[in-house]
Amino acid sequence: YLLASLIRGDGDAADDEGAANRAYGRLTSFFSAIQTVGSPVVGTLLDRIGPKKTSVLVFGGSAASYWILSVATTPALLFLSKIPTLLQHAFLVGQAIVVSQEGHDATARAAALGRMTTMYTIGATVGPALGGYLATSDMYAGARLAVVGSVISVILSLVFLRDRPGNSGVDSALDKPKKAEQSFIRSLKRTILFLRHETLGPLLFVKLLNGVSSSAFSTVLPLVLANRMHFTTAQLGYYMSASSISVAIFSAVGMGPLMKAARGRAERLASLGIGLRCLSMIAFGFLVSSLVSSSARDGKDATATATATWGLATTALASIAMSLSSHTHATSLTTLITGSVSVEERGAVVGLEHGLFSCARIVGPPL
Repeated sequence: YLLASLIRGDGDAADDEGAANRAYGRLTSFFSAIQTVGSPVVGTLLDRIGPKKTSVLVFGGSAASYWILSVATTPALLFLSKIPTLLQHAFLVGQAIVVSQEGHDATARAAALGRMTTMYTIGATVGPALGGYLATSDMYAGARLAVVGSVISVILSLVFLRDRPGNSGVDSALDKPKKAEQSFIRSLKRTILFLRHETLGPLLFVKLLNGVSSSAFSTVLPLVLANRMHFTTAQLGYYMSASSISVAIFSAVGMGPLMKAARGRAERLASLGIGLRCLSMIAFGFLVSSLVSSSARDGKDATATATATWGLATTALASIAMSLSSHTHATSLTTLITGSVSVEERGAVVGLEHGLFSCARIVGPPL
């Protein structure tokens, strides 16, 4: 909305209805490119300087980004605000810390990753809603609040994160960064070379393919629901919230017991997750196609069919099934990937994984 308002204020583009859409596309691609580069950088920093200093840099970058956004009066400043997001990888830092603290216990790592995802999902659900509410009176209020939140996070990182072993009984390399024996560029190059590793390479490639398909699906899904099934704004919000809430709950209480049931075999759970995801996506495709076809045949819009019968509830259930199976696959794959390297390298490999997912967000939407 801010970008659109700034575009409308530009005399050269004010009359071009597609100008805001094209600018938003460029801004999103620029952000994803910055994140793709920044993820392995932050992962490498974790292994070199530890979680406390890295977390301070991460939230400092967030504060800088949101501050520029809070004073942005031109589209160019919006692009400038994305440059500090090179370091904006708090979820990555959290994941790297928990997978390192849990050592070699796959069940504990999966449970910890699930709890971290729950916290992230709650924030990702509440944040946009709060930002949208604040924007009704002041377009920049959300950005100013985010600056305050980022500064508070810097303070909390300094107070609560430690550069010494935690209480888990496992010596975490992220808690005890070694004195750097090689340059940062060499460390970063070593991180990138994980892509050629005989074990990690295929796993990371699967992660990339999964990210491409997920980003493509998440791009087209709202368009199908809104344009083909004519969901109202309220229905679309209900639909998306159902998936987010289900993932948050399942992440908190389900991943640990599920991994325990699989006897710590993350590869089995990852295979189960991707299999169920494929089946649920096929079922969802047939469901949407049948709803649209029946509504066209009956001369009704799909909204009437969806709300008057079982359509809305069934599509929501299919979406929940896809979200839960996707989360199971992604978390199990991260558990497997981090278990394939030494504790000293887990920050770097999680950073590389996040970089591939950011890269997928560049490729997926155009597809």
